Order: sequence, then structure tokens, then C-alpha cells
Amino acid sequence: MNGGMYSSTVKLNVGGHYFTTSLQTLTKDPDSMLAAMFSGKFEMRPSEDGAFFIDRDGTHFRFILNYLRTGKLTLPDEEKILREIEEEADFYQITGIINELKEPSFFGSSLQANNKSPEPFQESKILTSIEHCRVLQAWLPSLRRTWVLLYRASRDGSSAESFHSKCDNKGPTVTIVNSVNNIFGGFTDMPWMSVTFLGRVTWVTQSKAFLFSMVNPHGLGPTKMPINKIHLKGFYCDSSLGPKFGGQRDLEIISRDGEGNISGFSHLGRSFDTPPGQQATFLTGKKKFKVTDYEVFGLHE
Repeated sequence: MNGGMYSSTVKLNVGGHYFTTSLQTLTKDPDSMLAAMFSGKFEMRPSEDGAFFIDRDGTHFRFILNYLRTGKLTLPDEEKILREIEEEADFYQITGIINELKEPSFFGSSLQANNKSPEPFQESKILTSIEHCRVLQAWLPSLRRTWVLLYRASRDGSSAESFHSKCDNKGPTVTIVNSVNNIFGGFTDMPWMSVTFLGRVTWVTQSKAFLFSMVNPHGLGPTKMPINKIHLKGFYCDSSLGPKFGGQRDLEIISRDGEGNISGFSHLGRSFDTPPGQQATFLTGKKKFKVTDYEVFGLHE
């Protein structure tokens, strides 16, 4: 490095694996972490052996590098390795790899060979549009496993006890809700629980949770509502309720015993951002609403 500029040839040490490449290759994806590292904006100096050290397992780094060199993604067939490479792409923020791996067609032949469906959320009776299923899949973190149905209120019972018995301690989940003609829901990467702390229900803080709308009364297309980085209360664990997202009832499903009626409440804007130009009642047009049915999906181990 000389005066904030790097040599056109760069030597890397990625967790003990050495690579030599060009500065042009490393900065090809302008939004990636590698481009940021070698942009000249940060003071980086090589180690004594002349290589820039990255504290990361370098086993799959060649796939990242080859993609930056050629723009083509050539990967092995083994699903475990694919998941590991996807994690590396997430770490380095190589958008092209991330997007391509999320395309159902990329895994189509491999999934069919294992008698698995290439389309996400095929078990859903609410999210029946393939386009909506694919959009939701693309919004989810890169968890290269199959989403399977854990719970459906109309099938398993509408009580809060039924929801928690099927969904507690199951890892990341996606909740899909149908309210008359509206379809919406939420994602959490932490498990639902039926626990209390000092006699009080428990808030779970996280940064990856989000709410979404596929069909709404405003005619707006598929919309993702990320969690507010100031209020990171992703969801609320209460054994007497169904799924509850957010610190101030951004989205709450109230499971009822007896006749099995399910109601909901939504007031966006506290933990989850309201879409630009929309009201806090964006999901259904009103705070209180009737839930026709709802489903919860978890990751197949």
C-alpha cells in the first residue's frame, strides 16, 4: 500500500489459505465487504509475509473469488457445502451469489434428485401464489433448508396452547396470516417460547425479524417491514397468546378457546417500520380484525 493506494496484485491470507488476485477482482462488487476493505478508505496493512489477513475459514473462498473473476457461479452439488458457501457469500456481502443461490431454479435439479420440491411454502393453504412464495423466500436470511408446516390453526386447533405445543423451541419460523382478503405475517429467527421471568412474559430482542404483506386493502404489492433498529423487540412470548410481534402490538394473533374464533390486532410503527405513505393499520385497514386462518412454518432439520 502506498499513500492509500493498493498494488494491482493483492495477496490474501483467509484463515491460513493463501490467494493471489487482482485489485480489480476484489472490488468488482462495489457493495461487498471486500470492495470496502480495499477501497482505500480504511488503513489496512499487510502482514509480514505480504498478505492481507482475513480472519475467516478460507475453505470455500475460492468460489467467492472465482465468481468475482468470471461472473459465473459454479458450485458443488452437496447441500451442506452449498449452505456453507452461502454463509460465506453473506459474510462478504457478494450480492450476485446471494441472489443466485436464492433462485429456486438454481437448486431445482438437486432438490428433484432428492425428491424435494424446488418451490418454497408449497404446504401453505394461505400463500397460494408461487410468485408470493418466491418473494417471501428471497426476503428470508440465507438458511438453505426446506420450510415445513409446523402448525395450521384450522387443522391443529386455534387455542394458544395448540400454537405453542407445535411451534415452541423450533428455531426460526415464518407466520402466515389470512384475514378475509388480506395476507400478511412475520419472520423471527429466534424460537417461540412459553416462559416467564419473575412472573412476567418475555420479550425477545433480535435484529433480523420482519413483518410482511402480500395482499392488503391498499393495493400495494408485496411489502417487507423491517424491524426498527432502535426498538429491537422482535416478538413477545406469552403462553396465553398466539404469535405476537413487536413492542407495542405491531402484530398480535389472539387465539381463542371455546368456539375457536381467532382475532388479531395490528398497529405498526413501534418495532416495525410502517411502509412510506401508509398508516399504522396498513395490514388490514383497521386495528382489530378477524383471522380466517394462520400457519407457522419452521426449518426442516
